[in-house]
Amino acid sequence: MVFTTVVNFVRSRGPDEFWRKRKIFKLAAHYIGRRRNCYSITIRNVHRALVYATKGRKLRKEDMANV
Repeated sequence: MVFTTVVNFVRSRGPDEFWRKRKIFKLAAHYIGRRRNCYSITIRNVHRALVYATKGRKLRKEDMANV
């Protein structure tokens, strides 16, 4: 990152946080409003979606076994 002022350098938390947040925001790219723009809300919703996706894979296998 290139900083034009010392203030921006001091406020920066480094590349690690940037990429960690970017990974979460990419998972929330299709959400609407604050669900995608506000990190604290985004991380809750993405975590919930990943939990549902994991449960859904197991349920899908059970459904196929019952058919």
